[in-house]
Amino acid sequence: MRLKKSFAVVLSFLLIMSIVTACSSSSSGGTDSGKITLVMWSHKDTGIEEADKQLVKAFEDSHPNIKIKFQNFPYDEYVNKLKASFSASNGPDLAEMFGTWVPQYTKNDLLLEVPNGDQYKNDFYEAPLGGYLKDGKVYGVPLEYNIENGSMLAYPDMFKDAGLEYPKTWDELVAAAKKLTVMDGKNIKVKGFDFTSYDSVTFLFLSMILQQGGDYWDSNGHINFHSPEAIKAMNEMVTLARDYKVADYKEMNYDLDSSDYFFKGESAMTMRGPWVIPAAETTYQVENFDYAPIPSFTSNPPSFASESGWGIVGNKKTKHKEAVLKYLEFVSQPENALAWNLVSHTVPAQKSVAQGPDFIKAAPMMETPLSVLEYGKYIGPIGDRDYMWDEINAAFIEMCENKTSVEDGLKKLETNINKMLDGQ
Repeated sequence: MRLKKSFAVVLSFLLIMSIVTACSSSSSGGTDSGKITLVMWSHKDTGIEEADKQLVKAFEDSHPNIKIKFQNFPYDEYVNKLKASFSASNGPDLAEMFGTWVPQYTKNDLLLEVPNGDQYKNDFYEAPLGGYLKDGKVYGVPLEYNIENGSMLAYPDMFKDAGLEYPKTWDELVAAAKKLTVMDGKNIKVKGFDFTSYDSVTFLFLSMILQQGGDYWDSNGHINFHSPEAIKAMNEMVTLARDYKVADYKEMNYDLDSSDYFFKGESAMTMRGPWVIPAAETTYQVENFDYAPIPSFTSNPPSFASESGWGIVGNKKTKHKEAVLKYLEFVSQPENALAWNLVSHTVPAQKSVAQGPDFIKAAPMMETPLSVLEYGKYIGPIGDRDYMWDEINAAFIEMCENKTSVEDGLKKLETNINKMLDGQ
């Protein structure tokens, strides 16, 4: 599905309709007696900030006795501020958290349990809900399905000029990537299949393990990267980058994102999450591209690992428990979640929102990622996410540079990550 100029018009219309609906919606029951002010924290992000502000306004309009003081902070500052405030028992009443962080807070009994948790298990996809679960109970409302797998940016004209169609199997993808790669001496001028971004290396590796029917967790809660499935997956990735040169692993340390290289015309296929799509129009004025499926590594379905994305949690130490639960209930209502997803350009965590007609009408290029949401699995309690990603990326580069074998590199990688997990 191509990105149309009418996208912004359709989005604006549906957004207005969604917010109107949200404003007229009301959670069950009355409001707390007297005027209550809740403090809510989030991080600075243009789309999410605007989505939060509109959702807060809609809630306040339908709950006149509750005011929400919304505050946001730069990302790095926010991560540290959250940890410090919750540790000192003076955190905000409500906080926007990335799902990967949530287990560390539930482990220390710092978050408010959401009533009707069993219903959430039916209403939300497994992958985004996973981070908000502990012992079968739900702590917070996931709003985003953080998906980096299953889809790729692709230039149809490059395929047409090469006499190719979009690949339907992994072998076809590899063949197309090799044919579409353009070299300039020893340098790659156009990458055939660019998967060497900070996120994509990790997510492609994990998905290829799962698509073989394997797992990267062992029975003791440790990472297992010495399995035949892990070795085969990493060997394939190294071969693509080092031997076939369809991607440039040296660019992983550059400032530009892999999507930037794509929109500059320096890649035929690029694995990246749908959140990069708006940059095509806003930054690069690129229209003639597609968001196409990435075939499974095997004949099995295209399973993939996914972190739980952004969502809202309540502080267990809040003095206004009833009001906090009202807000969590409000944001979980499909019409309000839809409004948030449309403004923030995020994939819905809620099944009825993702599968409903309004979202796909507003975001037609989301058709491919929406079609694979059912195959997503919660990535698991990975602890320090940044540490794990850094280690995987560093190990991948060492393998591509022949500084270590795949088997030895994965063994070292597994040891380092498990030490981190044991120290959490």
